[in-house]
Amino acid sequence: MKLKSLLLIILGVTITLTSCKKKDPEVPNTPVGSQPGASASQLINFFAGNNTAAKQNFTITASSPALITGNKGTTLQFYANSFENGAGSSITGNVDIELIEIYGKKDMLFLNKQTLGDNNGILSPLISGGEFKVTASQGGNEVYLKQGYSYIAKVPTSTVDLNMEVFYQNSISDDTLTWSQNDTAEIWGDTINNPQYNVNFGSLGWVNCDYFMNQQNQTSVSVDVPDGFSGTNCGVFVSFDGYNSLTSIYNYSNGVFNTGTYYTIPQGFAVHFIVLAFINNVPHTAIVPATITANHIEIISALTATTLAQLAIDIQNLP
Repeated sequence: MKLKSLLLIILGVTITLTSCKKKDPEVPNTPVGSQPGASASQLINFFAGNNTAAKQNFTITASSPALITGNKGTTLQFYANSFENGAGSSITGNVDIELIEIYGKKDMLFLNKQTLGDNNGILSPLISGGEFKVTASQGGNEVYLKQGYSYIAKVPTSTVDLNMEVFYQNSISDDTLTWSQNDTAEIWGDTINNPQYNVNFGSLGWVNCDYFMNQQNQTSVSVDVPDGFSGTNCGVFVSFDGYNSLTSIYNYSNGVFNTGTYYTIPQGFAVHFIVLAFINNVPHTAIVPATITANHIEIISALTATTLAQLAIDIQNLP
């Protein structure tokens, strides 16, 4: 549903998200071109570990209204008696809520959570106002929102964008997360009390505030990676300059990642291609600026060793 100009104030409390900090391994000084030994398991563990570290946990009482606030400012307000178990029975007692907040490109890449939406069967980049995973459980068993129930999220923003809409997780796998627009969910803005979006989410799981980029002159994109890197041992991402948007390219064949016929990117956009792999537990990257042209082909000549701390800085410094 298109954004409306209404007001809503939600009171909240603040908690602190703790994150895992590991000492970066010593980095060799030589760049890597044709390089065997890139590890698929180390890349998978990198994404999985970051997702685990991003989880925030809360406990609420099912029979009472509840308000929780994430460390990045996301506020979730649940109504009383809004949960049920898999058999459809109402939940009483305590309910455990788990929250992940993603607001910027660094977390999009580190958690492997792209902003790519289904636009009438074609995947196309989204501009994000925030990605969130909200799950509920009791005694280790997942519980669900009752039919017709929702929860209200307050999503902080620097500027309210009237184009913002609501998206839910489209793909089954979190590893290739895509999004589908939900026309029944409500989103509106508050520009008087610290700028924010207020959203009625009717679903748990991955939810998102987004809108599609310019849909004109879309094209496929290919990324040619050096020998030794493949669809299992490296990740390929596209960061869109000037937009809070980062997508991944995961279709791979014969040394080339390709968006294929089902996934397009707008021509004329300035971007940075990012390739990430791990060799002997050391992250290796290539971050290459480009402008998307028709049937774009980007050739990555080499990946260079870095540290996780430097990689985070490099991603955060992208335009």
